[in-house]
Amino acid sequence: ILDITSNIGVYQYEQDTLRLSNIAEIFPLVFFVVAILVCLTTMTRMIEEQRSQIGTLKSLGYTSFTIMFKYIIYALSATLIGSIMGVTIGFKIIPNIIFNMYDVAYNIPDFQNSFQMDLAIQGTLIALVCTLGATIYTSIKTLKEVPAELLRPKAPKSGKRVLLEKIPLIWKRLHFSHKVTIRNVFRYKKKFLMTIIGISGSTALVLAGFGLKDCIERLVPDQYEHVFQYQATVTLTENATSEQKEQILTELENKEEITDILRVDQEGIQIDYNDTTQNVQVIIPDGNIENFIRLQNRESKEIYTLTSGVIITEKIANLLDKQIGDTISFEINKETYQEKITGITENYFNHYFYLPQIEAKEKDNYNTLFLKTINLTEKEEKDLATILKEIPGISSISFTSDSKDTFDSTMKNFSYVALILIVSAGLLAFIVLYNLESVNISERVRELASIKVLGFYDKEVYLYITRETIILFIIGIVIGLGLGNILVYYILKTCEQDIMMFNPIVAWPSYFYTLLIMIVFISIVSITSYFTLKKIDMIESLKSVE
Repeated sequence: ILDITSNIGVYQYEQDTLRLSNIAEIFPLVFFVVAILVCLTTMTRMIEEQRSQIGTLKSLGYTSFTIMFKYIIYALSATLIGSIMGVTIGFKIIPNIIFNMYDVAYNIPDFQNSFQMDLAIQGTLIALVCTLGATIYTSIKTLKEVPAELLRPKAPKSGKRVLLEKIPLIWKRLHFSHKVTIRNVFRYKKKFLMTIIGISGSTALVLAGFGLKDCIERLVPDQYEHVFQYQATVTLTENATSEQKEQILTELENKEEITDILRVDQEGIQIDYNDTTQNVQVIIPDGNIENFIRLQNRESKEIYTLTSGVIITEKIANLLDKQIGDTISFEINKETYQEKITGITENYFNHYFYLPQIEAKEKDNYNTLFLKTINLTEKEEKDLATILKEIPGISSISFTSDSKDTFDSTMKNFSYVALILIVSAGLLAFIVLYNLESVNISERVRELASIKVLGFYDKEVYLYITRETIILFIIGIVIGLGLGNILVYYILKTCEQDIMMFNPIVAWPSYFYTLLIMIVFISIVSITSYFTLKKIDMIESLKSVE
């Protein structure tokens, strides 16, 4: 008697749901960290730009709370409007996109999209804490100053010597403008940290999206092309006689589509693990299994030869906390085996134990045949399966292409979710870069006007700012790529189910695409900043406020 979870479609859909659920617990946290940075820089910029207004209001007798309330109302209204838009997108648009992706792979009813008040309130409250917290913090910091100080422009940070100056061999060879750039980078420590955190956080999110997509799409080929190198499995009936088996082998050998055959005794066993039961397939080959299944260590690439003991797959070894050299106990057909683990082999779907024929208690007792075939089309596979099923003693025939297609369709849908993450992270990265560059220019408008008065051309003023941005951009990118790698590993390990394993290695193209996206965004921001810098009026910027 089977329950509903025994249905492979129900099981796969449940596994997909769990993976999405695990990602939904991780990515929002990273997004909120970057969002807090955006809120902090935005409100800091706004309040700093209105220092003279705040000073005027304070001198006229307005209390600090009354002045602060103006900015609280601004942040509150922006947050509530943004939350309404976010909740609409979050409940109506994105779930429908994701569901439609999975609707291709499953035969399921129409999506019933329901508004969840608890999640809407939670998201809005977190957004309010971010924006109002940043507003109150920045306001209190500014309002501590007396009106006379607030009515004057904020004094620029004083320049300091940097560590590089203590290395004359390098420092003396630098151009004057390069020396100024290096000093300015470390002169504004708050901007230095915020820019690096913003760029590295955004880079990590984009790389995580690409890395997830890369690892997910590679999973099926790794299993069904790299590990499993046979194309079909023939299962024999339980009561197949020796004569029938010989006839089956003869018939298969005469088929021109079949190039090689491996006789296998395949038995299903159960291993207890943490109050759960793991289903394991024991493979006992009567021949050279290395031509059909690649037995190799995933990390060291060591190739195993099935001669003694037992070779187990990596995921079950991790679940059972077993290492090479340990002994493992299992039962096949009520007969207990105590075997030494001689290898832990690469595998991505399901669990397998590989035993050599000499370890089996009964010789020539095979119930399965692994087949290698020439390249067949889907129709040719169906025709071959129809012919083979008519041979007495054959219970069923399955092609790895069927399993590959099933998993592939599921994994492709999951990779579309990763694309949504890439787009969202990319947009957030652009906002962070643009915001930080705008704050940098607005805070230093008098300084930039001063160097214009001293004879700097527009191009030189642009390079004066851009060099600093490029240095911080490079530092942030390097840190972000490292953080992105860690984030990919953490997410994949969180999303893994007991019967599957991801290979958490980000491919080089993912690094390239991440770098390209960030370079495009910084280029757009730099071009925008050029026109902003060009519009700086030397006379207006240098006018005395007194």
